[in-house]
Amino acid sequence: MSITNFNDFDLNESYAEFNPQAMAERLKRREQQNIERYRAAQDRVDNYAIQYYKYRIQLDKIDLEKLKLLTAIHKLKQTKK
Repeated sequence: MSITNFNDFDLNESYAEFNPQAMAERLKRREQQNIERYRAAQDRVDNYAIQYYKYRIQLDKIDLEKLKLLTAIHKLKQTKK
């Protein structure tokens, strides 16, 4: 598993198959899972897990921003065709 899990979303897929809505949905589900795990870690006062999932949530936000930029690049490339 990569640090940002982008391998799970195959962002290197061909632009003909580029589906930002599906990728955004998967990223948001992953973020929600990490938020739930963060809250569970808080409930059990697991400082390691709290910090770990705090970082994972930050990465999720970065990945969503990256998807926005990839979508903009995809749209730009479509205008050149």
